Amino acid sequence: MMSTSKRALLALVTGLGCATVAGEARAQFTYRPAGELVSGSGRGRVDSTVYAPGIRFPIENAPAYLNSQVWGVGGSSGPAGGQCDARNFSYPWRDNYCETRSWDMPMCPAGVGHQGQDMRASDCRNSVHNVVAVADGTITNIGSYSVYLTTADGTRYDYLHMSNVAVTVGQSVRRGQVVGRVSNQFGGTATTIHLHFNIRKTVSGFGSVYAPTYMSLIRAYETLTGGGMMMGTRFAAQFVMQSFPLASTTLNLPAGGEQRGYFEFRNTGTDTWRPGEVFMGTTQPRDRISPAQGSDWVRGSRAATIDRVVAPGATGRFNFSVRAPTTVGQEYSEFFGIVREGVAWFSDTGQGGPADNVLQVRVRASSGAPPMDSGVGPVDSGVVVDSGVIVDAGVVEDTGVSFPEDDAAAFDPDAMEPGEEEFDDAGMLVRRDARTGGSGNPGAGGVPMGGCGCVVAAGPETGLGRGLGRGLGHSPSALFALGLGALAVAKRRARRRGSV
Repeated sequence: MMSTSKRALLALVTGLGCATVAGEARAQFTYRPAGELVSGSGRGRVDSTVYAPGIRFPIENAPAYLNSQVWGVGGSSGPAGGQCDARNFSYPWRDNYCETRSWDMPMCPAGVGHQGQDMRASDCRNSVHNVVAVADGTITNIGSYSVYLTTADGTRYDYLHMSNVAVTVGQSVRRGQVVGRVSNQFGGTATTIHLHFNIRKTVSGFGSVYAPTYMSLIRAYETLTGGGMMMGTRFAAQFVMQSFPLASTTLNLPAGGEQRGYFEFRNTGTDTWRPGEVFMGTTQPRDRISPAQGSDWVRGSRAATIDRVVAPGATGRFNFSVRAPTTVGQEYSEFFGIVREGVAWFSDTGQGGPADNVLQVRVRASSGAPPMDSGVGPVDSGVVVDSGVIVDAGVVEDTGVSFPEDDAAAFDPDAMEPGEEEFDDAGMLVRRDARTGGSGNPGAGGVPMGGCGCVVAAGPETGLGRGLGRGLGHSPSALFALGLGALAVAKRRARRRGSV
């Protein structure tokens, strides 16, 4: 039997060894290009767009590893071995959005595929590693193995396979707040120990879809590990999104009318931003009294202060209105910058920007301008970044700790029948099973996959009452379609109860 002193020494050596591996992994972070899947696992989407800029990485601590759990070592279609094989816990990362699945995926080359990204924590321990909220939002659904987090702009982030779920439906959560732990939960069965992560949002040309996740997670991980931060710079801001039109498009308003909107930024400096200290001010030249100032401005040269306390790595917004000229056809062009009042402008030499000539809003008085929407609505920022081609990196060494292998070929208990469609309470199509069993369908004869080959039902954020509220404002044909949708819902629920 091992003595107490020997056990203590072994724990110390093991701990130092793990710290060394984690440190090396953090420094050697590399990744394969977006859309490059494991050979034989399907055709990926080559897309370097960051669809969720500024999110926090969903696993609390680095290192973490993005790869396929189905085509990884120990997966149902991967090389022989256990799920805890060191090859599953090594760089480079690899995309697995659009991997072969039968789920309807309009943005995938095959039209069907895997909805998001699989990732593993620093090691294979179950229910140990925390999973956190990637943004401020509300928990809108909790299923047998899924948690939905929906943000103010309508983007939904899905977390699958967590244990120790630490949130409830309807709860407001903050960026970085723990929501659960990396596990192998799969609705009563077991998958491999990993987190599956989706981004559901409206994408131009596709509608509301599961968007590619890979590049957003890369940028979030770079921030988590220090690669994306401007270390040593006190004042720096990275643009995330805006509700105002981009500078290439003029905002048309009735003469003298106002429109409220926002600019959102991520704090990439070292100082925390606080309301009453950090402002969005006029530039070109600085501190100019703006003719476009709305009624909610702090003063003529300060559009707004930051809306919350923003720690380094977090995001915040400047909410304010712009006003159109009183003469039809006249246009105001306003430039903005960020300033720590009495200390420095973010665009000063030695700080991190943005520059004084980057943030611009153009507003014109137009006789044919549409009615104004006073609310701040969601936007698709469409921020594009380089794909980041990698160089080879070392493999994290096996620490010698072994764990039992879980069944990587578990099936989705919420799987749909071939050809089945599901509607929400407003009669809108939520999901469709692409398998028909016929040769004409891309998903025909699809092989059921383990792990994340799954979609869960729509959350409670949609309701019949809400749908009727919208529907009553539309034409008789829209109401008729609503009735058909409600009938489809009733039939589906009855079938699940076994009454039809």
